[in-house]
Amino acid sequence: MNSKLKFGLGNSKLEGNVLTFDLPAGHCCPFAKDCLACVDRETRKLTDGPDTVFRCFGASTEVRLPAVLEKHWYNYDLLKKTGLRSWKKMADLIDASLPAEDKYIKIRIHSTGGDFFNVSYFRAWCDVARRHPSKIFYAYSKAAPIVTRDKFKPDNLRITGSLGGTHDEIFEQLGYPTARVVYSVEEAEELGLEIDHDDSHAVAADHDFALLIHNTQPKGSKAGKAMYKLRKAGLNGYGKSQKKARVSA
Repeated sequence: MNSKLKFGLGNSKLEGNVLTFDLPAGHCCPFAKDCLACVDRETRKLTDGPDTVFRCFGASTEVRLPAVLEKHWYNYDLLKKTGLRSWKKMADLIDASLPAEDKYIKIRIHSTGGDFFNVSYFRAWCDVARRHPSKIFYAYSKAAPIVTRDKFKPDNLRITGSLGGTHDEIFEQLGYPTARVVYSVEEAEELGLEIDHDDSHAVAADHDFALLIHNTQPKGSKAGKAMYKLRKAGLNGYGKSQKKARVSA
């Protein structure tokens, strides 16, 4: 297989030495609930899930940037050529697609879209991480029934349970570190959680933390009203410049 998967580089939240990898938002997220949203590849219409509370960042980005939508689908189409059942074939494809430069020491899996959609795909990433012990692979995930299979996971693949999925109780029962979306700094403080503005908590993956809501949210929703207050106060929910932000929302 000559074609390679497409990786990205950091953003306003991430450092420049972080590689990112993504799949179509919603379409590859079988355990999403509170944030579920999908974008039709042809019409580019965004549809929220039946239980959406706050909208997926990746879906909103795919609507706004057609090239991002196509990149996500390109990656998924290439993975599908392996049959999606052979972890070895998927691992070889991912490994062959990774940039060779040593400066990329962190790889965030599913930075905006996608999740571990089956066990073979998760095991493929476990194998890739095992092949590169000097690098840190990390991801937020709602796929609790899949990613808690510790027999596959090496220490340099770090998973944070993303609350708001269909199987949150598995993360809680097994004591996995979790991330919870909050609508204000005050809400995080009331919960006793630090807000991760730059993925440092996610990279550590050893304690619970909060994520301040960001991006476009459903009009008239609680999330939308919270986002309006944050923007009015000069906050967009993430970014290294907002580490010390405090706002009444």
